[in-house]
Amino acid sequence: MGILLLGLVTGIAFGYILYRAGVSRCGCIFDALNLLNLKAVKLMLTAVAVGSLIVYPLSALGLVSVGGKNLYVLGVLAGGAIFGLGFAVAGYCPGTALAALGAGRKDAWPMVLGGLLGALAYALVYPLLEPVLIRPLNYGRHSLPDFLGVNPVAMGLLFGAALIGVVFLIDRWEKGRVKVPVRPTEPQDARAVSRHM
Repeated sequence: MGILLLGLVTGIAFGYILYRAGVSRCGCIFDALNLLNLKAVKLMLTAVAVGSLIVYPLSALGLVSVGGKNLYVLGVLAGGAIFGLGFAVAGYCPGTALAALGAGRKDAWPMVLGGLLGALAYALVYPLLEPVLIRPLNYGRHSLPDFLGVNPVAMGLLFGAALIGVVFLIDRWEKGRVKVPVRPTEPQDARAVSRHM
């Protein structure tokens, strides 16, 4: 029960961060996919970097376990294509959809319900998909440190630092390019823009 409570608390905290950063708005995701505003990308990369910088040292102390995932190439490609299509069409990923739902956005309901129905459908058809997408090109359980033959803590720290470097590069790139005006997607944004005109 303790691990479930920890997951609930950290999930709520992360959802709040997504909401406060403005990433729980589908327009923010569309802007990121069109390379107009990469705030969502920078936030997610920072979250992964911070997680990496925390989890890998904790794993060295034996406080957490970092395991690899099964690498089945066809399943990953098919799942990634479906996820990416849903992401682009809906303007939400699972985390931002739940944060938007928590913020009272009604447009997040179809995404959340679609995600739950998709998970149910996958569970129901898994026996049919396993011989087609899971067993072929299945390379078993791997992690990046195991694959590269390096110390997991060093890999985690290097990976986290590299991601932070990428965030800084993206930020510099965004500041150096010509800004394209983005149409406001919320009534309060429209009022703010009209006040400045």
